[in-house]
Amino acid sequence: MHDDAQGNAQAPATGCHCTDGAGTPCADGLARYRAAVVKGCLPRATAPHCLVRLGLLTPPPDDPDVLVPVSPQSAESELLQPVRELLDAQQDRLRSISSGFSPVHAIYRAARRESQDWLTAVDGADAVPVLLDQAVRGCRTELLTMRPADGPGPRTDPALVPPGVTHRALYPHAARTHAARWRDVQDVERAGGRVRTLHRPTGHLLVCDRTTAYLVGRGAVEIRHPAVVAHLAAAFDDAWERAAPVAGPAAARTREPLIVDEVRREVARLLVSGLTDDAVARRLGVSRRTVAAHAAALSADLGSRSRAQLGYLIARTRPDLVP
Repeated sequence: MHDDAQGNAQAPATGCHCTDGAGTPCADGLARYRAAVVKGCLPRATAPHCLVRLGLLTPPPDDPDVLVPVSPQSAESELLQPVRELLDAQQDRLRSISSGFSPVHAIYRAARRESQDWLTAVDGADAVPVLLDQAVRGCRTELLTMRPADGPGPRTDPALVPPGVTHRALYPHAARTHAARWRDVQDVERAGGRVRTLHRPTGHLLVCDRTTAYLVGRGAVEIRHPAVVAHLAAAFDDAWERAAPVAGPAAARTREPLIVDEVRREVARLLVSGLTDDAVARRLGVSRRTVAAHAAALSADLGSRSRAQLGYLIARTRPDLVP
């Protein structure tokens, strides 16, 4: 056996055919490694390259002509150390990127919630007019506006409507005889808009390009939900078809007979409901004197001698007005 080992030690170097990137020893390398473990060393000249490259053979400090075997655990650990360090560095990089993107994710989620939110409430006597002015300036094709019969509410300037935008405005019939409201009507028509009136608009409404709507009261609500905006625009269109056109910016502050009859019919309906003259005036956006004049005309037509009798006679002769 000693002779065999001596013969092997004197044998020419065999090398190996492993590629530099191979992660395991070749068959010859495994056989030579076994021999090195058994003998305790191998001649440097005969050591397979794969064993040296993988750290399974290393030179001892006292004999440069031989190589001694290294335990697989030590060799593997030595080889894996730079890989672990690289992985640790990559993990640190991953954590750094993830941490850096945390505020970005938060901003993105908040922005998405805001963009997908279809309703925004705005309060404040100063904030609401600014909001409505911005909405009017931002219109590109069509602006629909409706003013209520009662309550002043913020006024939008028709001059802010961009050129080329179609503006249709609905006002209560009371605007025809109300000085301030009549000036609003004339301003809209001078700016190129069209105005119609009806006995009782449902509220203060703006619709821009049929994509955004604004409901205005003590504050304002901006609505962006397509179905809701489409419904409000359709309600406006329906009211527009039922409304009476205004003759033009130079028209006199008068009411056509049909409008007078419509207002009187609404006064009669509200009187039957038991409302006072003041309440009827607020509901219709007219003066108390106008309500009293209509009530007097109704009393003359029906032969009533008191307000209680008037309500009874209206209900008896016009059951369609009874709520």
